[in-house]
Amino acid sequence: MERIWVVLALFFVGCFAGDDGVGGGGERQALRSEVEFVHDEGLEGSVVVDSLGWLPFVPVPGFGGAEFEGVFVVDFRNVGEERVWVRYDLRFFDREDFLVDAFIPFGQPVELEEGETERVEGAFRVRAADPRDFERLSLMRLVARVRWPEE
Repeated sequence: MERIWVVLALFFVGCFAGDDGVGGGGERQALRSEVEFVHDEGLEGSVVVDSLGWLPFVPVPGFGGAEFEGVFVVDFRNVGEERVWVRYDLRFFDREDFLVDAFIPFGQPVELEEGETERVEGAFRVRAADPRDFERLSLMRLVARVRWPEE
């Protein structure tokens, strides 16, 4: 019985001993997030992002490439004195900051009254030419366009 535990322990350690090629030197790189704002004139600094998170799921092989699905959550807050609209897209980059794909979520624009905070949750889909892009995925940049509401 003791021999089985030794074999299982060696097997368990061996499963995680190799270099998986993610992040160079066998170190996994953390997923990063960035926010970039584009404002209509007079709305500079009127919206902030309190939090932004994302999680990609394991890719689904496709013809000549792969699709990655995942989830995201973002908290928009209007710190200005006017009602605004926010339209946004998600841009996904690899470790070398090369654009892999961009995604425009449904349910836009996000309408924010003065002082209002709104949490937006959703799913994304990224199409990549190479299935290995999943392990290179490093950064999601949310590009938010803050606009005057269309009446």
